[in-house]
Amino acid sequence: MKRSALRWVAGIAAMAVAAAAATAWRMPEVAAWQWYFRAGRPEMSALKPELDVGLRWFDDYYAVADLGGNAFAIGEPRYGQCNFSYLIVGSRRALVFDSGPGVRDIAPVVRALSSLPVVALPSHLHFDHVGNLDHFANVALPDLPALRAQAPNNVLSFGFYQFLGFVEGFRRRDVRVTEWVRPDTEIDLGDRRLQLLSVPGHTPDSVVLLDRAANRLFAGDFIYPSSIYAFLPGANLRDYSLSAARLAARLDDDSTVYGAHGCDRLPLVDLPILRKADVLALGRATAAAGRPGEAVGHGIYPREIPVNQKMKLLAKYPWMSP
Repeated sequence: MKRSALRWVAGIAAMAVAAAAATAWRMPEVAAWQWYFRAGRPEMSALKPELDVGLRWFDDYYAVADLGGNAFAIGEPRYGQCNFSYLIVGSRRALVFDSGPGVRDIAPVVRALSSLPVVALPSHLHFDHVGNLDHFANVALPDLPALRAQAPNNVLSFGFYQFLGFVEGFRRRDVRVTEWVRPDTEIDLGDRRLQLLSVPGHTPDSVVLLDRAANRLFAGDFIYPSSIYAFLPGANLRDYSLSAARLAARLDDDSTVYGAHGCDRLPLVDLPILRKADVLALGRATAAAGRPGEAVGHGIYPREIPVNQKMKLLAKYPWMSP
């Protein structure tokens, strides 16, 4: 074969390798599009599941649990992802952590539980956590440089892969931000203070709320008793493991961790409650999943990695994280 032909073949091969690498690098986006073609609408249950002790139906869609200490869980057990948002009430105002996908308006539930002014704060910006933010007059976001840059004049427009609502047919709606909260600072609700902690891993902008007085952690999608997503756009396994270690250091064996998704025991629905040991287990799993060369888990993509009896990790490959 002539030298020019060899160079041509080598060039074509290099282009093919580059294209394959680029496609592999974008596999989270490819997977998301595959979901879209498989679903494209919210997955709903036609029947009411059974509620565990402590949970009660608010209407024919929402379920509520009084956690004590002026805190409430607001669940959506008829929605396929079984979201849980949390209302924490102080003496001057209340905070709702996450707002669900927007299948139904969560604001009437919040108003029925507290007559105080309410600020809504999402744990991160996936569609199933921000769907009702525009129903609240006051919306807070973590004061992170990337989010500040994304919200000129304090109006946030969600990014396509940041929101991911096309997976179930939800549309992006801009949100006006009225309050920015710096990580590691406290949100004052009156007689109670909640510390905002940045925990990148599930997404770069993921946050949790620590209520030291009640020894509770409201964890969003960082951890919950089900299949934990660590493969979508923006997920980073190294960040996940580091965040888990920092978070576990702030907890003790009596700390209660409330996750954002439940219904792992259908048809019975209970609160998605975890402990410090579960955070430590997730940290070990994400660390192992992020180490190059280690054959952990099974499946092609995403990989399934057992965490403990309550959880498994759905992970990308280490070389997919920046």
